[in-house]
Amino acid sequence: MKSMLTVGAAIGALIPAWPGIAAAAPALDDRFGDHMVVQRGEPVTVSGTASPRERLTVRLGDAETRVRANRQGRWSAELPAMEAGGEPLTLEVTSEEGSARAEDVLVGDVWLCSGQSNMEYPVYRALNPDRELGADHAEDIRLLTVPKAAEAAPAGGFAEEAPWQVASAESLRDFSAVCYFMARDIHEEIGVPLGLIDASWGGSQIEAWIGADGLREVGGFDDGLDLLEEAAEDMDAAMATFGEKWEAWWNGVADEQPWSVDAHISDWSAVPDGMGDWKAFGDPELADHLGMVWFRNEFELSAEQADAPATLALGGIDEIDSVWVNGRFIGNTFGWGTPREYSLPEGVLREGGNSVTVSVYNGWGAGGMTGPADAVGVAFEGAERMPLSGGWRYEKVPAEYGAPLSAPWQSVSGLAGMANGMIAPLEGARLKGAIWYQGESNAGRADEYQALLAGLVDDWRDRFGEDLPVVVVQLPNFGALATEPADSGWAGIREAERQVALDDENVGVVVTIDAGDRFDIHPPNKQVVAQRAAQVALALAYQGDAVTDGYSPEGAELSADTVTIRYGEDSPLHLVGSDRAIGFALCDDDGACRYADARLNAAGNALMVPVQEGPVSEVRYCWADAPICNVFTEGDVPVTPFSLPVGD
Repeated sequence: MKSMLTVGAAIGALIPAWPGIAAAAPALDDRFGDHMVVQRGEPVTVSGTASPRERLTVRLGDAETRVRANRQGRWSAELPAMEAGGEPLTLEVTSEEGSARAEDVLVGDVWLCSGQSNMEYPVYRALNPDRELGADHAEDIRLLTVPKAAEAAPAGGFAEEAPWQVASAESLRDFSAVCYFMARDIHEEIGVPLGLIDASWGGSQIEAWIGADGLREVGGFDDGLDLLEEAAEDMDAAMATFGEKWEAWWNGVADEQPWSVDAHISDWSAVPDGMGDWKAFGDPELADHLGMVWFRNEFELSAEQADAPATLALGGIDEIDSVWVNGRFIGNTFGWGTPREYSLPEGVLREGGNSVTVSVYNGWGAGGMTGPADAVGVAFEGAERMPLSGGWRYEKVPAEYGAPLSAPWQSVSGLAGMANGMIAPLEGARLKGAIWYQGESNAGRADEYQALLAGLVDDWRDRFGEDLPVVVVQLPNFGALATEPADSGWAGIREAERQVALDDENVGVVVTIDAGDRFDIHPPNKQVVAQRAAQVALALAYQGDAVTDGYSPEGAELSADTVTIRYGEDSPLHLVGSDRAIGFALCDDDGACRYADARLNAAGNALMVPVQEGPVSEVRYCWADAPICNVFTEGDVPVTPFSLPVGD
């Protein structure tokens, strides 16, 4: 039991209540605990474990119901909907074997906050943290941080203990800044208890957050999902299958096999002593390299060493490695500099010469076999460890080969793992709404994002309620300034987010194109993001009057050598810093784009873009990773970037 639950009676003698299963006191599932919030106005589903076929009484305040555990010892009970407010309640489940309870339970609104690092970004790193943490905090705002976990199959509970906490300077320090600041603004407006569930993981791709069924509905992931199902049953067999697929991918892009026993590496470069980030090797070809590098070492073993059970330690690796020993695939791991250890199968080592080959892929920052060198070696059971700190050689892989095959069970870049490990344990809860802040890790495949985001929304509604409102935070400005029109993955993600909001009346988009930092992928001004998110959340979930589509234009038409971009009558626009609107580009059917000036009409509800030359089939606004935009609406909120077809 988690510490927040108290057992009310001794279990007693473990007399089987069902063949082969011992009797046990009832327990509540991990999502329940002291200080939690249950959703007002919705039936309250309570679940947990007990002795198989055990009769239980479940109470929440004055509400009570009786249920019976199934043959596996699982039980679920539904209590009637309740109104917000009133005295804190006690949730209790009792049986003849004992009891479990959660104290100080409030009835209010529950919000799920999810995404990658900008959602995970904590309060103590946001702007003015001392002031934020030192302020008065509403005691009826409650916090739950879901422990990080990526699983091959849906988990029934959290990976580790995760108590609900009352909002305070201590509990908020490491909690999601966007989630809390948004909730604080909502709380000031509606005045009911709020429960905040933060399930986020830096660097994660959206595919990791969608369940397997949802990904199959999106399409294109069946091979990986089939392999994930195999991993849930037998990871060793799945890893062997993955190794075959990885080698097949490589053989499709290259002629040589660097992992083979007789591979020639005499022309490979020597790894400097001490190992470390390949950008610091002094090799100009690696100075700015993001991609893949091969590493290889060769060593001699005695007959006794070759026959002994052994473990290969490779030290820290950043970020994805695939490993072969004597030409045999051993394993694959993701991690930012985390130590790697692989148990070597019997018979893979041999007397005399041996080889270890490592493919390392890095897509951000430092990369490679980062050591330390004294952590690298082969450990033998009952014998002295053999160091492998020296003798490594490397070869850069051409960028055009692309990224290697990714294992579907990898955490941030895998399939369904976080949905299984971090979202599935929340099932049964009813939510008022959810907020999603992610997209950076999918920017290289922006054309897939609209279907994936719609799939995520569908997946959450299957779990938490069919009409669940979802607030989507658009990506902010980040990266190099554009000097000419060009394709942009970040702009593509923003457009996908805008389109999902247009297609679904219960999805709203938060424009942050002015709230980023082009030098920092983690801008600290989370307050402005949260303030805008709160307005969208109030409109979606509480009948507020804010615009939820990012002030999207209604369409674009070409007439008399002018493209007119129309906005609604209730969308007054204004320009800042100039009497001309900047950031516009006109594109032809071949995708060739050119910058164009624009002006705002007198009514403030349309933008006029003169066509100086050439055909026009598309108009873009602020289409870059870090664009400079100057079209704003009331409250000095920027209008959303967009891409529109141009009609006649």
